[in-house]
Amino acid sequence: MIKIIDNTLSAFDSCLPSKEELLKFCDLLFTIGVDMIELSVAAYLKMEQLPDKGKFVLKIEDIAQMKTYPDFFRYSYHREEFIDKVITEVQINDIREVIKLKALDRCKELRIVGLDDIMSKDFDVVIRNIIKTLPNCKINLCPENTYNCASAIAVQWILNGGNEITSSFAGCKGNAATEEVIMALRLAIRHKPTRDLTVLPELTALYEKITSLKIGNNKPIIGRNIFKVEAGVHADGIIKNPATYEAYSPSLVGGRSEIIIGKHSGMKAVKLKMEEQGFSLPKDYIVEVILSKIREYCTENGNSLNDLEFVELVNEVIADERKQIYS
Repeated sequence: MIKIIDNTLSAFDSCLPSKEELLKFCDLLFTIGVDMIELSVAAYLKMEQLPDKGKFVLKIEDIAQMKTYPDFFRYSYHREEFIDKVITEVQINDIREVIKLKALDRCKELRIVGLDDIMSKDFDVVIRNIIKTLPNCKINLCPENTYNCASAIAVQWILNGGNEITSSFAGCKGNAATEEVIMALRLAIRHKPTRDLTVLPELTALYEKITSLKIGNNKPIIGRNIFKVEAGVHADGIIKNPATYEAYSPSLVGGRSEIIIGKHSGMKAVKLKMEEQGFSLPKDYIVEVILSKIREYCTENGNSLNDLEFVELVNEVIADERKQIYS
């Protein structure tokens, strides 16, 4: 059975949010399909108690902390331990070090952190060799994102026989991005198709509030601009058949397609935007004037038009054309 551990809340110690924000963050993570949430001790103390919903992993610095905090489903520990409920964490920075894993075959559960370079090799063979090397061990992979492919590695791990991965929201801990892994698995193998991803904008906003970090506008899955299109052919294609350009419906993740008008837009995009804004389509020569004004404006200001600016520009051009007709 596939399991996803999200370790975002083990990275909030420098900006610990309120108890209510931590509880809400946990609730939203479980809502999108996370199976376990990993906490730091500081985050747990801030929460005061674990929510009734879901399973939790505590990141510990000393094995004695298992007795101090006994209510957790699992514990993650950075040293070798061969006892129940402990996920032993080991760093593997080069696939040539995989052979070292044989010495850990007594571990009940093992988290492999790193393997950044696996995509440059025959990764499916490497993955199967890792699983074969530790037949009696539950293996959790936490790929790092040095080469910007941690999410892809995590997904390939699952598709090639692995069962567990550790990731973080937006890849904030330098590993796979939880939301990217969940969406990729949903599309590839229909993993948890009924989980609610429409809360992702709310989760993103909460993450930004807690960390004071801004999610990139073009960040896959959660970026604010990923469903905005400017080129006319692109816009027309989405209107006619969204599947041409979109792997999934924007509504699935709480978003919507939006036509953006800028200096690269063409006649088709302008007409589509005018219809969207409730205009009756004028003759083509007027649309050409509108398009010329748009390109002039966007070139001068260095950005695209928002809806209000577009409506004002169109009304201005139409008013000018009427003056010329009746003058």
